[in-house]
Amino acid sequence: MALIDVSNLSIQLQTHRGPAKAVRNISFQIDRGQALGLIGESGCGKSITAMALMGLLPESAQVSGSALFDGHSLVGQPDRWWRTVRGNRIGMIFQEPMTALNPVQTIGHQISEPLRLHKGISARQARNDAIALLDRVGIAQPAQRYDAYPHQFSGGQRQRITIAMALA
Repeated sequence: MALIDVSNLSIQLQTHRGPAKAVRNISFQIDRGQALGLIGESGCGKSITAMALMGLLPESAQVSGSALFDGHSLVGQPDRWWRTVRGNRIGMIFQEPMTALNPVQTIGHQISEPLRLHKGISARQARNDAIALLDRVGIAQPAQRYDAYPHQFSGGQRQRITIAMALA
């Protein structure tokens, strides 16, 4: 069984000009250990497809077709279910890191929080694990930068920080 199995997924969004078909009948499968790249011109539905798989579509979005993750439907799941899955079993690295990073929280807090929530570890262990992740993605002096804010990093460093968040 595929880890992710998307079949004839279509997404319609409500806009100020009326309904817009953002995605039309996309199908793909991803097995454990595989990666899939979605490519296409701006506005073709790449991000909306990923947002659908993460349960991040606006409530007004109309979704048809199916999207399964490890045999469970991703369409129409309640927030309670998403809190156990999102950030724990499925994650997304956004193209623009500043939209994914909270500017008023340190990067250490943003990486440590999912570790504490999903793994139930202590704040001290979450800090150590977050520092190890920052080191893993190539942030120099990770222990010293743990308490820094997103604006104190370059764009490439912020992208690596979001990768550390996804790994967390």
